[in-house]
Amino acid sequence: MFRSLLIAAILAAAVPVARAADAPRFQVGLNAGYRAGGSFEDTDTGDDRDLDEGESFAVALELRFRPGDQRFYQLWYSRQASAVEDELDVVHDVDIEYLHLGGTIPIGDAERAQPYFAAGLGATRFSSSGPDSRDLTRFSGSIAFGVAVPLSERAAFRFEARGYLTAVDSDAAFFCRSDGGTGLCRIVASGSTVFQAEALAGIVLRF
Repeated sequence: MFRSLLIAAILAAAVPVARAADAPRFQVGLNAGYRAGGSFEDTDTGDDRDLDEGESFAVALELRFRPGDQRFYQLWYSRQASAVEDELDVVHDVDIEYLHLGGTIPIGDAERAQPYFAAGLGATRFSSSGPDSRDLTRFSGSIAFGVAVPLSERAAFRFEARGYLTAVDSDAAFFCRSDGGTGLCRIVASGSTVFQAEALAGIVLRF
């Protein structure tokens, strides 16, 4: 992933710098990341069941608010392949996906490294491939702080920290079709929200 981003950055940096009036209005962000967080509860034992932390990836589609503006509308998608253990220490795979609509706003006015703030609202989907499992989709939001380091008019490196908060039902089986039994059926949210944090690095290509 990192090698592909680096090659894309080198190619994009070779593109001639555009005039300000012709500044690209659309950009695509490709990101590799690492995500942690997410705690659940075993309904019988009361033990915490934490999602495994691990690698993630994200794609951002962004449209400039208006010509000459440094603000962007943003469609954000991020995915992590994680896992959770049940009371028998059996590991169940769990995928967590976020799809948010929001935007980015620059902080200050810098030439070489531009800080920014981003936020979005949308949905979180939790899914597992277990035989009794089901997908669960809930409302969520995210906020992020990052910095963009320009390579050319049409490319920049981007480094970002993003937090996700998902609203959940604390009394329902989280990944299972039934509300009782063993394995995933006994795992419920340990509160009214699930929080995850993600660190990302990637490249933005402008068109």
